[in-house]
Amino acid sequence: MIRYSLTLASLLVLAACAAAPSPELMAPRGPLATGVWPLDKVEAKKFDWGELRLCHLSAETYGTKDTLVGYLTLKPGMENHAPHQHAEEEFMEITEGEGTWHLNGKDLPAKKGDVVYAAPWDFHGLTNTSDKPLTFFVVKWGYKGLKDPEKPAQK
Repeated sequence: MIRYSLTLASLLVLAACAAAPSPELMAPRGPLATGVWPLDKVEAKKFDWGELRLCHLSAETYGTKDTLVGYLTLKPGMENHAPHQHAEEEFMEITEGEGTWHLNGKDLPAKKGDVVYAAPWDFHGLTNTSDKPLTFFVVKWGYKGLKDPEKPAQK
């Protein structure tokens, strides 16, 4: 776990979610253009476990074939899905609340400001174990021009 006073994820959200997007940015043709997405303008989708706001889902950039950028808010006692694994790399930062990180079979305390990096195929997840909402910022991507890493054999 890495902790920063002003985290990389915080800087990314300022760049990814902060001025009115043009129509070209919302439905890009080719690589995503430089732009800002105001959080209050990003549609909030409601689920039993909480809320999801995606600035971008599957956007292509200069170096990525797909990029997911967004915020998730977990209700007390909830997770958006069980710990899982995938070929893409992922960063997550808790912006409000506290809970439990699930990383490769270990449970670790999670609190505001924590940043987690999940390498390809590592199991990871987050549960809100508090009595207040937990919000986290997520960036996940797959590289352009590189073969996806091989899934390791199950032990």
